[in-house]
Amino acid sequence: MRAVVLDADGLPGLAEVPDPDGPGDLVRVLACGLCGSDVEKLGHGPAGAVLGHEIVGELDTGERVTVMHRVPCGTCERCLAGHESTCDEFQQLRIDPGGFAERLRATQTIPLGAIGLEGIWVEPLGCVLRAAERVPRGRVLVVGCGAVGQLWVQVLLRRGDEVVAADTRPERLAQALRLGAVADGSVVAAVVTAPAGLNDALASVVPGGTVLVFAAPAERVPFALDTVYRRELHVVGSRSATHESFKAAIALLPELDIPAAEVLPLERFAEGVELYRRGDALKVVFTP
Repeated sequence: MRAVVLDADGLPGLAEVPDPDGPGDLVRVLACGLCGSDVEKLGHGPAGAVLGHEIVGELDTGERVTVMHRVPCGTCERCLAGHESTCDEFQQLRIDPGGFAERLRATQTIPLGAIGLEGIWVEPLGCVLRAAERVPRGRVLVVGCGAVGQLWVQVLLRRGDEVVAADTRPERLAQALRLGAVADGSVVAAVVTAPAGLNDALASVVPGGTVLVFAAPAERVPFALDTVYRRELHVVGSRSATHESFKAAIALLPELDIPAAEVLPLERFAEGVELYRRGDALKVVFTP
């Protein structure tokens, strides 16, 4: 089958690879979204790796599913404390290979029901829903209004928060405002989806406020530790999703205004990555 495989330098290229024969259900991939965490691995990932985890696929029965690429145990001390992504079992990949391929095997599949290719949003939305539990209610700043930022705006508005949006790209800020956000105001918490805006977020929240870091920086970001100290701020992180937040995302997804995606075939993978890096596409999705 065809897959986008990392070479010895960690760079992606379309190649023929054996069909997966490991444990789990055989899933025919219908679409896979490009995540910022995929882009971070390009040039650094191990040779032979196939990335991609925002997946819509089809089982032999014809049922449409999404898959969980990592699964916490649910019973260890870390899981019970709400830090499932730090669970030892969570570190094991549950798909083989990744979603930028024609087929894969997955030990954890979740039915999508009537949801079609827009099911690629289930995984990122599940991450947002899990992370939102760590954000105090009230007026909340969302820093970075790309695809994930727009999910955040809608999730926070739906739970009754007032949302302040910030983005260096006027068109992205304008879309966040159309969704119901406002452009300024003091905030009790901030969600950082664009790590370059971390210090702006720290400066924006009220003393004693909370800043949630929701994305890893592509490069080292200076950290205003003095601001955290003097204003007694809470800085927390959240990464990935759980089975419960996946299911909640499937239920919520049809009610949201989903950002437009650029859909490309696997052979145009490099082009899609450049569109993402330049910010010319809010979301890039690949189909086999």
